[in-house]
Amino acid sequence: MYKVGIVLFDDFTDVDFFLMYDLLGRTTDSWDVRILGTKAEHNSQLGITVKTNGHISEVKDQDVVLITSGYRGIPAVLQDENFMSALKLNPKKQLIGSICAGSFVLHELGLLNDKKLTTNPHAKATLESMGGDVQDLPLVIEGNIATAGGCLSLMYLVGWLAERLFDSNKRKSIQDQLIPAGQSELFEELISTTIQSAQSTSKYK
Repeated sequence: MYKVGIVLFDDFTDVDFFLMYDLLGRTTDSWDVRILGTKAEHNSQLGITVKTNGHISEVKDQDVVLITSGYRGIPAVLQDENFMSALKLNPKKQLIGSICAGSFVLHELGLLNDKKLTTNPHAKATLESMGGDVQDLPLVIEGNIATAGGCLSLMYLVGWLAERLFDSNKRKSIQDQLIPAGQSELFEELISTTIQSAQSTSKYK
């Protein structure tokens, strides 16, 4: 049973967290998902309260760590020394991923120095001004680190995770109910080729 930690904070983007949590929650026999934050509960950008399962310092004990996003939440946590210092991540031993502006956190931690990454298209210029090598791609993989840009790219991020831990059949079983009726072949081609393309361009295959 793998341990998956989702890092949460106040003013997180609702769809980024809830879609991620829902996709991962479709599987209960392969991994245990924990919501980690600095408080007992965090409020979303739209005002929804989510209870956490533990403190973000527990990320060091997870097999997988996923960073959520938030156009107000991310700038705040980047200035929060307690938050940033608690994120003890090890890409040599962990799979690490982010959605949209979550890549700002990975960049600021120095995990993507001299490496490519992606983010929400609207945040690209800001991340580039901070020194990030931002690509106009939905998914960028650098070894054990994957960044995804755009909320719906969660399909690729979670798909990459499922394939790394298991195989493509696991990915398909997770995403099956998400695919629009009558478009399974279309989306399968899109998802599989996007993940394969990101893996083929990774520096650390």
